[in-house]
Amino acid sequence: MKGMIRVVCMSAVLLGAGGAMAQEAQPEALDTRTEEQKLEEAVREAWDTAQLEALAASLASAPAVVEDEAQESVEKPELFPANEYSEEQATELMRAADPEASAFLVGPPVQLRGCWYFISTPAQGGRWGPPVFRLTIQRLGSQHCEAKTVVNPMSSYYPGAVFATKESKGIAIAVPMKGTPSGAGLVHTYVYSIEPKKMQLRQEGFLGTFRGSTTPRAMHFEGNRLHVDVWRYVAVYPRFLTHDVPPGGVIFP
Repeated sequence: MKGMIRVVCMSAVLLGAGGAMAQEAQPEALDTRTEEQKLEEAVREAWDTAQLEALAASLASAPAVVEDEAQESVEKPELFPANEYSEEQATELMRAADPEASAFLVGPPVQLRGCWYFISTPAQGGRWGPPVFRLTIQRLGSQHCEAKTVVNPMSSYYPGAVFATKESKGIAIAVPMKGTPSGAGLVHTYVYSIEPKKMQLRQEGFLGTFRGSTTPRAMHFEGNRLHVDVWRYVAVYPRFLTHDVPPGGVIFP
């Protein structure tokens, strides 16, 4: 199975290389960053490099085959009260309450445990330089749901995100992270999980390569396995949301 996952479509590689060349050919924007911003971005670049090296090390030490998680005892499914708002009504309420964030929604709302959740990457700043984007998760307030917003402290010069849900257990989110406005700067993927009840955002993984950008394209759950499709490969987390197990299927660098 893992050998099959490691197969990468040559056309995707060629397209990725072409996209990288086109990106590098673009003229550099005027650098209006302050010295503090330049220092912050240099630290971020060093952090990304350390994350790349850690990913390579974890893949080298990971077992060739990960055993399937033992089946848990069958429990009676939890029942949650139905939300009084339809998807359309919830979306309209969100737009009215936060029109700025609603303009940067990365997909339709998802309902977990009877509550509506919205995922967006709203832009911030940009008056004297390029805008930055921060992952934002909002839970709409309703009869049985407390309104709450969680904002990722890390910002990116690249917008967007993809996400997937696993029943009522949680949400997985893959975010493209670009630490510098430079056209030559690489985009890496950070993978997060959020537990709907406590609304706690946790970084679960980092996907990247020294060869170029790894922008996230899609993701989905197959049981406990999370498949994350980035531009250059597909990473499979065997027990996402339950165990810290290195991903498989990654071709590195």
